[in-house]
Amino acid sequence: MNVAMTSSGIMGISVGTLLVYGFPGHYSMITIFTTILAILIGVIFGALVDYQTLLSGVSSGIMSGLMGPMIGMAADLSLVAFCTLLVYVSFALLCFSVRS
Repeated sequence: MNVAMTSSGIMGISVGTLLVYGFPGHYSMITIFTTILAILIGVIFGALVDYQTLLSGVSSGIMSGLMGPMIGMAADLSLVAFCTLLVYVSFALLCFSVRS
């Protein structure tokens, strides 16, 4: 369950923040795209375990997909750099946890 929630949560928040920071005029389309992407990531990682984990990944994807663009509207360059670093660190931890 942690794998599905972490992957969809981090990717939803980070992708939403980065896209809104880069394209501030397209807020609604970025919100829709980010939410769908985070849900798909939650489904992919949640389907590895069982149905309850899939639902946890979907719910985390919905929340983070909606929150990421909101954070991006208030972001500055240091927050964008932190979100980029957060993606790499979280997926390195996910790869380490799946491997062991």
